[in-house]
Amino acid sequence: MIPEGKDRFIFGNELFANRGGGRFQEVSDSVGVETYWPWGPSVDDLNADGWDDIFIAAGMNFPYRYGINSVLLNEGGRRFLPSEFVVGVEPRPNGATQQVWFTLDCNGANRGHPFCGPCTHPESMGGACRVDATGHLTMMGSLGTRAGVATDLDDDGDLDLVTNEFNGRPQVLISDLAQRHHVHSLKVRLRGTRSNREGLGAQVTLVLPDGRRILKVLDGKSGYLSQSDLPLYFGLADADHAGAIEVRWPSGRRQSVPGPLKAGQTVEIVEP
Repeated sequence: MIPEGKDRFIFGNELFANRGGGRFQEVSDSVGVETYWPWGPSVDDLNADGWDDIFIAAGMNFPYRYGINSVLLNEGGRRFLPSEFVVGVEPRPNGATQQVWFTLDCNGANRGHPFCGPCTHPESMGGACRVDATGHLTMMGSLGTRAGVATDLDDDGDLDLVTNEFNGRPQVLISDLAQRHHVHSLKVRLRGTRSNREGLGAQVTLVLPDGRRILKVLDGKSGYLSQSDLPLYFGLADADHAGAIEVRWPSGRRQSVPGPLKAGQTVEIVEP
């Protein structure tokens, strides 16, 4: 496909770690976030352990082979572990990897179409199309995901995924984490007064009982062709409560909500 070589092309992901002072370092290889043919990522704590994980949509449809979606679980902030086959995001139900993309009538209205000739010899198109004895052409396309959102669809305390598919129906992927063991988590919803109503741009820090601090920015949770549910989701790991929540509002005001804040609730915080 690229006869002059691939040195002018970039494949896969890039993750830049902020080293301070306006300097960033590309660390995708060293922390294990490289995947092939990625589209939109969604970041949230999928296993409620207090460390944000990454779901990466993938695929390129016709005429390329199926590309798996990736679930990269955060191993304590050190690196990410590929886990899509462990948690059931892959393979797709019934092992499906392709669907009908379009059809043509090569003996009728579409006679002379550029695909009609090559598709009489399917091997020339990598098996993506075929023409039957009546001249009916069927073109297949690989299934492919463009985006995904993370949200607690069934309100059981763990995060589920909904995908946006290329020329196809969405996938609704329901996590059974809460059915396997008790999940400790908190949701935080902001209401701005001097700041914007949703508190977009606020920095929210949750303090665990052991003193560890988890910082999240309410950035709108937007991704490629998608937007996740706005309440910030904090996994608490084994803790059954949070010690406190601190908010730095876009207006510059700082606010502290003292604990203990019991797991399993949505904490509504209104800017003073």
